[in-house]
Amino acid sequence: MNNLKYSKSLLRENIALIHSVAEWAQKMGYQEREKFSLHFREVFGQRPKEVFIEVKLEEITRYLRDYPSEKNYCVALEFGFKDEKELYKFIKRHLKCTPTELRKRLMVKANAKG
Repeated sequence: MNNLKYSKSLLRENIALIHSVAEWAQKMGYQEREKFSLHFREVFGQRPKEVFIEVKLEEITRYLRDYPSEKNYCVALEFGFKDEKELYKFIKRHLKCTPTELRKRLMVKANAKG
């Protein structure tokens, strides 16, 4: 079994290059996505797809917080989406808001803290 304790950091480091759990499994040295999924669940108690989405959203959120004036198209490319429409759909599906709404929420939080 490959060393899964580095799987999340590998995903974070390659977030723009890894577009699916199958690609993540390959980066981890697994020939079969199913075997990676099984081992991942045994180690972390979560499906890799859930973690993949969670990490991608965390990284996008961090990026939007750090670069609030970055264009959505540039953010999309930074995270491996083909265009801003894909980024929009991903964020809308998982956070129930648009990238622009997310950016505004993050700015309000930052202003409240500062």
